[in-house]
Amino acid sequence: MTHEVLYVLQSQLRDAGVPVSAATLTDVFKRLDAVIDQVTAKFADDFVPAIEQVWKDGIALLRADLREWLRRVADDAGWAPWRFELGFGLQPREQQDPSSVTTPVPLVHGLQLRGSIDLVELSAKGTLRATDYKTGRARAKPGNVVGGGRHLQPALYALVLEQLLPGHPVEAGRLSYLTQLGGFTNVSTPLDARAREAMGQVILTIRTALEQGFFPALPADGECRWCDYSPVCGPDEERRARQTKKTIRKEVEPLMALRRLP
Repeated sequence: MTHEVLYVLQSQLRDAGVPVSAATLTDVFKRLDAVIDQVTAKFADDFVPAIEQVWKDGIALLRADLREWLRRVADDAGWAPWRFELGFGLQPREQQDPSSVTTPVPLVHGLQLRGSIDLVELSAKGTLRATDYKTGRARAKPGNVVGGGRHLQPALYALVLEQLLPGHPVEAGRLSYLTQLGGFTNVSTPLDARAREAMGQVILTIRTALEQGFFPALPADGECRWCDYSPVCGPDEERRARQTKKTIRKEVEPLMALRRLP
């Protein structure tokens, strides 16, 4: 619902020529409330739980989170929302930017990427920034490039923008944690030589694993607590992985090198 609310709201603001600024926040909040009412009414039949107050509390939290996020957007005067749900390699859908394309975007080492960029922002100097919304806890850390392979969207989406919108230099990609749970944190990754090199290493490591058919079960320390499949593997997979790494150290070094990337 968060993604749909933001898509509808920001599309309306763009079409009406209303920027998100300190001077327009009252109007923006009114529009936000109307869009939340519209979107949640559409979702209600499928998602309202047996205890209706739980639903109402969730909507109130959504409203409070997005109000605070918009306040912070208003303070970021250097960037303006420009494209919303910019798709590539996906079939046309109702809510996507008109600039979306159905063909995958080719990157280095033969990678072809499909997906959708939540938000493309345009700076006053004509550069672009790709933003990926996050509604959970802020897992990525400041200085993230690829996060050891865990947080690839900022660099990947920035590279995609270069292909999709070549008329504008791409400055960065970022993760925007737009809820109180995530602390309204923004983690930006400049599209520089460091990011390009790291992403090339990630893609080449994955390509080599595909070519060799070598996919060892080696969860990093602490990762199993976030995995939905831990009931399948059992509680001791990380302990087994530590032992496995000792016996096939040479074979798994590319994976370990990837995990050491910032």
